[in-house]
Amino acid sequence: MTDYKAEAAKIKQACYPIPGAFAAGGAVTSVFTNRDINDVDVYFKSREAFEFAVAQAYEEGWWCVSSSKRAVTFSDNGGVPVQFMHFDFFPTAQAIFDAFDFTVVMGALDFDTDEFSFHDDFLKHNSQRFLRFPPGTRYPLASATRVLKYQERGYTIGKGDILKIALASRKVKIETREELKDQIGGAYGEKVVLAGEDKEFSLDAAIEALTVDDAGKETFVANDNDEQPSSAIDLHRKLAELKGEEFDASRYDGGEDGEGYPAGYEPVALTKLRGIFDLAA
Repeated sequence: MTDYKAEAAKIKQACYPIPGAFAAGGAVTSVFTNRDINDVDVYFKSREAFEFAVAQAYEEGWWCVSSSKRAVTFSDNGGVPVQFMHFDFFPTAQAIFDAFDFTVVMGALDFDTDEFSFHDDFLKHNSQRFLRFPPGTRYPLASATRVLKYQERGYTIGKGDILKIALASRKVKIETREELKDQIGGAYGEKVVLAGEDKEFSLDAAIEALTVDDAGKETFVANDNDEQPSSAIDLHRKLAELKGEEFDASRYDGGEDGEGYPAGYEPVALTKLRGIFDLAA
């Protein structure tokens, strides 16, 4: 069995191994298709693992450049952006794949074990440059726009899979602007700004707001230029507010004055490492 050490090394060069997490999606696809890694999407096995990674990122001097109720993006001011996904948590790679849209992105590196997991068709469909859409994704509208990105890279998609995306989109409940923004932004939490915020929501109004300008620019997707929290505890507070949750500072070591590490939590990888050194002593 191939261990793919070279591919794992490329991902870990772009993003240091984060305990309790997977690198999954586009970065894994890139290293198996000989493309440069543009960014690394990190999916966490638990909420505590995510909170620990956030505090660690700030401690390492990373900059938070964007935050939404779905994802937080960090930069070390030199490497590629790293996106911490927190719209849900995934104890296994398969749980991540169940939320993904195309088989060509269903690859994941477990930072705890240094092992890859793949959908059965991951390597085959990437070699064929073929998009297959499993209808379980949570964000089919975002998938529709992602088709264009992959077509620019030489991928093809069949009529049946296009129809699957259309039918999956019909199942999505969209009755407010916020629900539409969530669907367009998808798991990555892109900032979406729709015209007519002061008007009553309707699908006709939404269709009009999504029209591109004369130059073909998608004006409804905007850069997130808002000032971001300067500490992990402040970021945790902001994310609770974005999600409409009550912020509980007691969940973190040191409370309001702490560094944002989850109280009583230590990643399994660090626990094992401490055990090795204790045994050696």
